[in-house]
Amino acid sequence: MDADALSATPAARAALEALRAAAGAHGPMERHCLRHFAIAERLAGDRAFDRELLLCTSWLHDAGLHTPSRDPYVTEGARLAARVLAPFGWSPERLQRCMDACEQHHAPRSRMAMGLEVELVRQADLVDVTRGIVNFGLDRRWLGALFRDVPRDGFWRLVGKSFRSELSHRPASLMGVFVSPRRTHVPTPPGPEIFLGGRGFLLTGRDSPGKPGREHARCGPSKRACLACSRPETSGTARSSASPCGCEESVTVGSVHQYLAEVQS
Repeated sequence: MDADALSATPAARAALEALRAAAGAHGPMERHCLRHFAIAERLAGDRAFDRELLLCTSWLHDAGLHTPSRDPYVTEGARLAARVLAPFGWSPERLQRCMDACEQHHAPRSRMAMGLEVELVRQADLVDVTRGIVNFGLDRRWLGALFRDVPRDGFWRLVGKSFRSELSHRPASLMGVFVSPRRTHVPTPPGPEIFLGGRGFLLTGRDSPGKPGREHARCGPSKRACLACSRPETSGTARSSASPCGCEESVTVGSVHQYLAEVQS
């Protein structure tokens, strides 16, 4: 098996390069990810699945180990997946499934409800880490041939080093890896800012996933438009009690909530 030959699409190639940038090329981590993909694909059997998504997740599911953070490394892996794959035009649903697969791959129970690929990633990791002791019905002879084709040299040393590092730098995060992993959502791009008149309120499109924008009384130049007259603010114009375009129309906080209701209806 060849990682470069498998990564035939731009997204898969980017995911492989992200793994190599984090963990090095052709080492025990890359070989683990290569075996992981082969096992996941074998576990899928005759079921339809997203092969590119599965491959990208195989490359990225452990890359968060190399991100300095206090958050669980699986969460960092999900964030990395979002950063690496978003430029390739994946739908939010597809990107979310990849992030879920990264973040849930040590979950103690089935994650089939999140999608077949999420559960395949979880099962494949268990098979490779346990060297086939846990095998979900896979043929042991096939597994033996895989382990000879993609050697496990250095894998246990890598596991031990990674575990010691996690215990040293973020021990509190281990609950979020093995017991109750969180679910990180696809980042929502910031929406346009709209000046809402003389009260000095700004409306931003979205503040966080799943939550509508809030009203902010804050200053600073940006691209804004007055809701009262629709004229754009001149770049670099300082905030004043009137709107940047000179319109004296005053819009109350109640109008902000009314506007939010209208744009969400």
